[in-house]
Amino acid sequence: MNCYNCNKPLSNKENHEEHIPAKNLFKTYPAEYKKNLLKVPSCFKCNNDASVIDQEIRDAIGIQYNEDILQKEMSEKALKSIFRNQNWKERIFIDDNGRKFEFSFKYNDLIKLHIKNFKGLFYNKYFYIFPANFEIRVIAEGDENNTDLQFGASFINKFLDDYPNWEIVGHEDIFKYKLKSLVEDNGIFYDNNNISKSFGFFCKMVYHNKLKPLVIALDIDKIDKTQTN
Repeated sequence: MNCYNCNKPLSNKENHEEHIPAKNLFKTYPAEYKKNLLKVPSCFKCNNDASVIDQEIRDAIGIQYNEDILQKEMSEKALKSIFRNQNWKERIFIDDNGRKFEFSFKYNDLIKLHIKNFKGLFYNKYFYIFPANFEIRVIAEGDENNTDLQFGASFINKFLDDYPNWEIVGHEDIFKYKLKSLVEDNGIFYDNNNISKSFGFFCKMVYHNKLKPLVIALDIDKIDKTQTN
């Protein structure tokens, strides 16, 4: 058995488990929200590297408290986490009237976590380490003004809409996703579980019905050959 992320062989001593997504997204919720959580094999380094930044997603979600009683405790933990950091003043933006404030989050850390979760979902579905020759890009909150990315998001969403069923981890209000391979035949795009035929993968993840990143993973060499032919 190898690590889902770096492909390092795992011994019985070092066989850690990585939760996809992190357990902290479920921690303050009732037991029925924590059934069928997803875990993949991980080495200590990959597991530890992720744990250092896992709370960034928890805080980004928790701060968007909308009177959902089930999220109240999570929101309280998120606020405490933010104010524990010495740079908390730098992360708060207040409007001119002093009536509205917003928190900033580490965009790059959120992207790393989305990619981590994508790789874990990929491993869980295909029982295969994500290929190193694929280029991964994430379209997430903060990319709204990037016209090229939004054009890509429109195509991905239309493709994924052809597959209406979601996969659920724990509870649909906590985390759900669609992960599809991208196969092309005479100009028609479709999903196929034979990943050797795929030149790309699309994944839409929804955290707490709030964060909704799209992951694009493409085999650039295969795409170049297709365009050349």
